[in-house]
Amino acid sequence: MSEKKPSKNLINNLLDGRQLVLVSNRGPVTFARENGQIVAKRGAGGLITAVDAALSSTRAIWVANALSAEDRVIASQPQPLDWPVDHPRYQVSLVDVPPENFDLYYNEVSNKILWFLQHYLFDTVNDPVFGPDEQKAWESGYRYVNQQVAAKVSAVVKDEPEPVIMIQDYHLYLVGGLLRQRLPEARLLHFTHIPWPAADYFRLIPGAWRREILESLLSCDVVGFHSRRYVRNFLQCCEDFLGTAVDYRRRQVTFNRRQVTIKAYPISIDADDLLDISRRPAVRDWQKKIEAQRKDCRLIIRVDRAELSKNLVRGFKAFRRLLERYPEHIGRVKFIAYAYPTRQDVPQYSEYRREIQAQVGEINDEFGRAGWQPIELEIADDFNRSVAAMTAFDVMLTNPVFDGMNLVAKEAAVLNERDGVIVLSENAGAYEELRDGVIGVNPFDIEETATRLHEALTMTPLERQVRAERVREIVVRNNSMKWLKHQTVDLLKKRAPHND
Repeated sequence: MSEKKPSKNLINNLLDGRQLVLVSNRGPVTFARENGQIVAKRGAGGLITAVDAALSSTRAIWVANALSAEDRVIASQPQPLDWPVDHPRYQVSLVDVPPENFDLYYNEVSNKILWFLQHYLFDTVNDPVFGPDEQKAWESGYRYVNQQVAAKVSAVVKDEPEPVIMIQDYHLYLVGGLLRQRLPEARLLHFTHIPWPAADYFRLIPGAWRREILESLLSCDVVGFHSRRYVRNFLQCCEDFLGTAVDYRRRQVTFNRRQVTIKAYPISIDADDLLDISRRPAVRDWQKKIEAQRKDCRLIIRVDRAELSKNLVRGFKAFRRLLERYPEHIGRVKFIAYAYPTRQDVPQYSEYRREIQAQVGEINDEFGRAGWQPIELEIADDFNRSVAAMTAFDVMLTNPVFDGMNLVAKEAAVLNERDGVIVLSENAGAYEELRDGVIGVNPFDIEETATRLHEALTMTPLERQVRAERVREIVVRNNSMKWLKHQTVDLLKKRAPHND
């Protein structure tokens, strides 16, 4: 029996009147113009899905960048926006950054450098290269936007004696250091939602950038990651590049006479909310369509972004090896892959999408037969379809090269209605938490992945049930509210900086 879900009033009780501020690049709401009117829409992304549920009833202020012209109109208003408008749970305050600076910050540094660095995606024979253009992007883009965000946060908490500020992800590494200078009494936490690379790989970026990032993060009271692996990597970077005193056992770093806690907080989902979504008519309609494709086949399903770190091409190559080595699956297994496009303005992503489509075409040409096509690939964003797919799989394959968490694995564990087996990359942050119920694979080893897919497809009903129940129980127990609760507790344990 899983333990009781914590009350949504718990965070307010812990805060004891302190103002909670969440800071991220993308906010929980975005604005567009329809029929001449500005309308609000829920923001997209896994971080928003997880954090939005955890912030319910906290009276928090969420500070984020304005991403559209309509966002900038809202950003010009003097007061934060209540959100959601009909039943406010927290407030949103947007930062208006000039588009040219935002482009340098977001596209040139965050996406082309930091994302590639932290997911081990660089082709190091040719990339990265750091010259005047990259330095300009760092100074006029990344540092500038971080300064504007820090200024906005300072403004919204100017009258708060001891605000609790939680900064999210790799876009905003410099905000913590800037806020420590402006708000010495604040309780500061930075949480990174993507992998933190090993020290030797972190060495790829310029030394001045490394130092600025690490010193800013260590200006916080708590630095959080999804897994203990990333905590160890971060501690090693602090020791190697700053020469700081690192306590690996207590997971603490001594910096500027302060003890900074470095800790793993695996993020999760709100299972009840997700199950409510799965009952929508639109989701049930998609379930019927997916079941119609089954045709006495077992279904391998994946739901991913069509991007480099998700490793779709190797996943399809592993499926090809499955059909070659275990021909008994030909005509009896179907692979349905729902991917949604992302970052198509980055050349590597457009090329990777073409590779995905080419690989699928080759496999279908080689193995397809009348009445059976091995792979169905759809590259389009359809949330209801994705939810339906996760209810219907016999085997879920999610084999990222590296991933901060991989919420798809957790969502699939809760949604699936067939005791489906999850084949999960050992380099996904979720693997550390779910390893006793999933089947782990080396994401670079297509032979091993093919073998594990065969094991999943031929597993006994009892073992499928035991694994499915085990993973589901872990996800339901470690929900998104607990993720926020544990960080809040650790942050409030810290003494006020002026007492250190």
